Amino acid sequence: MSKNYFESEWRARFEYFAHSNSADHLVSGWSEFGLKRRLEIFSGLFKNGIIPTKVVTLDIGCGPGTYVRFLGGLECRVTGIDYSLPSLHRAVAADSQVVGRYANGEVYHLPFRDESFDLVVCMGVLQVLQNPEGALDEILRVLRPGGHVVIDFLNAWEVIAKVRRRWELLRGQPERLRTYTQGQVQSWFVERGIGQKKFVGVYLAPASFPWAIRIIRNAWIIRMFEVIPGLSFFCAHAFIMVAQKTIPSARFSSYDDES
Repeated sequence: MSKNYFESEWRARFEYFAHSNSADHLVSGWSEFGLKRRLEIFSGLFKNGIIPTKVVTLDIGCGPGTYVRFLGGLECRVTGIDYSLPSLHRAVAADSQVVGRYANGEVYHLPFRDESFDLVVCMGVLQVLQNPEGALDEILRVLRPGGHVVIDFLNAWEVIAKVRRRWELLRGQPERLRTYTQGQVQSWFVERGIGQKKFVGVYLAPASFPWAIRIIRNAWIIRMFEVIPGLSFFCAHAFIMVAQKTIPSARFSSYDDES
């Protein structure tokens, strides 16, 4: 599947979602629990002091503006950007307090100057990209030294994901969503000299099994996933990663340079 076909198919899907739905999770293409769980984890990053509030923020792939409105409530000066105009229309309509600004554009060519933001949020984007490393380079371009990135990705090692992909292969179907391993994503940041601060697993259950959703919401169950070695690699539906752009060391002149 070519890059243009894969990404244009997803662009068309998001436009269809926004035209056909009003609820945030449906516009974004998530289940209701999936979006709620991600937002809970995202909120915890601020509550635990991992990310500062009241900073200049960019939300890439903002969709209906869920995270823009949340960040605005934390007194962040936030801009949401999305390539889907129907999704942006939904975001503007939902932002009754006008806490955010919105722009049309895509992650490979962000219409902002270098080092414009203290925080860049990129949720639900990597799985629909053909060139995630190209997107990461652009994200880091607009991020200020010392700034934070919050990015999520679907887990390639999740049992359900592996079964789904094998079924697609057996039926001769192309990969519908891009999945990545934790090590793969870590390597992208290491290669670019970006420090990683935290990985959080996103544990979900099929929406058709409400009893399983109740179980997986239990704090003890989530704790079990996190503490038993290797369990998160196979059970996490996705991971949310926090990384920080290194502040360049100050350059001091030597006596020899001044002589």
